[in-house]
Amino acid sequence: MVAEREGKGKPLGGALGAKVAQPLHPLDHAPVRTGHPYVTPLKELCVEVVAQHFEATPTFGKLPALYVKRIVDLLSLDLPLELAGSLIDDESYWKRRSCLRWKSCDVDAHGRSWKQLYFEKNLQAALEAYDPTTADPNELRRLLTFSNRFARRLNIMQLPAHIDLQMLFDTTASCLTALTLRYGMNNVGMDYDRSLFGMKLSDCRALAKAIERAETLEYLSLSGNLLDDDKIRMVASGMVDNLSVVHLDLSHNKIADRGVRALAKLLDNRSVIAFVDLSDNQVHTEGGRALARALRSNHSVLTLSLRLNRLGDEGGKAICDVLRSNQSLQKLNLAANSMGPQTAAALASLIKTNRCLVQLDVSGNAFGPEGGRLIREALEHNDVLRAIDVRQCGMGEELEASIADAVKTATEAAEGNMYASGTITSSQFLDNQNT
Repeated sequence: MVAEREGKGKPLGGALGAKVAQPLHPLDHAPVRTGHPYVTPLKELCVEVVAQHFEATPTFGKLPALYVKRIVDLLSLDLPLELAGSLIDDESYWKRRSCLRWKSCDVDAHGRSWKQLYFEKNLQAALEAYDPTTADPNELRRLLTFSNRFARRLNIMQLPAHIDLQMLFDTTASCLTALTLRYGMNNVGMDYDRSLFGMKLSDCRALAKAIERAETLEYLSLSGNLLDDDKIRMVASGMVDNLSVVHLDLSHNKIADRGVRALAKLLDNRSVIAFVDLSDNQVHTEGGRALARALRSNHSVLTLSLRLNRLGDEGGKAICDVLRSNQSLQKLNLAANSMGPQTAAALASLIKTNRCLVQLDVSGNAFGPEGGRLIREALEHNDVLRAIDVRQCGMGEELEASIADAVKTATEAAEGNMYASGTITSSQFLDNQNT
């Protein structure tokens, strides 16, 4: 089995020879072995023997759950993966096996299941280490096929082999819900090779074909893959009829206006995409206008990040103008986009009229004192916004502090009204006051 034997556990070894006393009932204390000779209870001997020979005779028969648990506690941590996966559901076994193999194990990131964690991290290790020149592709396919019963999320941080993604989706299409792909190589040192980094057009083509048939995939992250316009247009072609992906992370790439126009077509009135991250790309004014046109009829996007792009004053204004009547977007990040006074005026109008936006980041732009004054006045007419970041916008520290205080005051007033009406409890109200 690919990448399975790394970090073997200790075998049962001399469990019988050590003769460690076990209680007759799990709730009892372990018996004190005093006197001579000591006679080991037959039930205890049977538990030890079954555990010792479990790999040769993998069955629990009709044993009660209490004794199955005691056998599992004695099992070796290097049992074949297919055997252990098929017969052992005990979370403590998979926790011990996971912690022995990996130093960092965040079970919350894996559905709060240690068994799911083990299978997902084992599959990740296999894919990241796969070398098509030496490895048997049938072994990888077998691992993928067996693991699809337990793996739901894959976080692949290096993929130098550029394997055919069709094989991955063919074996996991009915179960995979989250996929993070990053084509590259970790810890290369002086052996850096540019060809190892970023997705190729052939990778994008294979991914597009796979996404067309992915019915359970909800989360897709292609951050940091050197995606340009041609590549993202290829990926977008596979998402036209996809109705499962709700989270799309395309940050830290090289996507410009042509690529954004292709992505904007995905945000029509049939779209289910709720989260879009295009931060740190090369989106200019035309890309901003394309997104603005898409947002005019879109009702699914809840979070949009365009941080660290080049929208300019006209692109930022186009987006703000459209969002005045938008009834879905809740979080917007337009930080560091070279936006100026026109956007500040449009943003002030947006703040006055929009009743959905609760979080706004426009830091690192050039609004100036006049833009800051317009935003501050607009906040007098808004009791929905809960967080706003206007740092480094050239409006001065006094206006920045005034804007922050206005939002804080409105938030406290709104929460006080919710507490008075019974919408939130006293403990929730006090927690919010202390944060």
